[in-house]
Amino acid sequence: FHYSSKGFFGKMSKLTKKGVFELFSEGKSLAGKDLTGLNFSRAVLSGVDFSESDLRGTNFRGANLSGSDLSNSMLSQANLSEANLREANVSGADLSGAYLMESRLFGADFRGSDLTGSNMSGAHMTGGVCLDGASLVGVNLRGANMTGGLLRNADFTVASMRGINLTDADLSGSDLSGAILNGGTFERANMTGTTMRESILNAANLEKARLDNADLTEASLRRCVLRGASLQMARLCRAVLVSVDFQDADLLLADLTGADLRGALLLGANMMWADLSKTEFDDNGFGASSQ
Repeated sequence: FHYSSKGFFGKMSKLTKKGVFELFSEGKSLAGKDLTGLNFSRAVLSGVDFSESDLRGTNFRGANLSGSDLSNSMLSQANLSEANLREANVSGADLSGAYLMESRLFGADFRGSDLTGSNMSGAHMTGGVCLDGASLVGVNLRGANMTGGLLRNADFTVASMRGINLTDADLSGSDLSGAILNGGTFERANMTGTTMRESILNAANLEKARLDNADLTEASLRRCVLRGASLQMARLCRAVLVSVDFQDADLLLADLTGADLRGALLLGANMMWADLSKTEFDDNGFGASSQ
């Protein structure tokens, strides 16, 4: 992160809660201010310029921050649970260890932000939330709704994402290695070139998802639905694919070396030039197209 001299590399003026509301009522900017530890629970602060401010440990629980500018601000350990951040600019901000449970993030811009270790469980992020290039290492996204989100080239390594909804989302180029994605919904998601080594996706729905060139080496996909999905040149080496529904999926040139395909449904799947070396396989492959 890079902050300007008026922000983190310069001297910040410490404000009280009263001082903040006085400036806000006068329509003045709060950019580059020191607001650490203040309590703004349930406050209405929509459209405020908090850019490059120090908001570490600040309590925004249930606050209305819609349309606010929080870009390049420090929000580590801040409480933003149940907050309204609709259309807010949070790009480049440090939200490591922040609390965003049940927050409303419709259309918010988190590009390049650091959400490492934050708790975003149950957050509502439909309407095009943008997390392009963000760091979400170890983040808790359990049950979050990210339908239609932009998550390109983001880092979700070892994230907890059980029951997440990523329908129609774009995760192309993202790293989900070691992430827990059990029961997630990824219908029609763009996951081209994603890395999901050793990820757990058991019982996830990836119907018609695009997984071309994805790396699913040693991932667990037990009972997943990949009906009509595209997995051209995908790497599924040593992956657990027991009882996966691959009906009408495209596995052209996919690498399934050492994968466990017992009980998999492959009716109508395109297996042309797929590598099935050392693959555990049974008769459910009837109807698949191969070289």
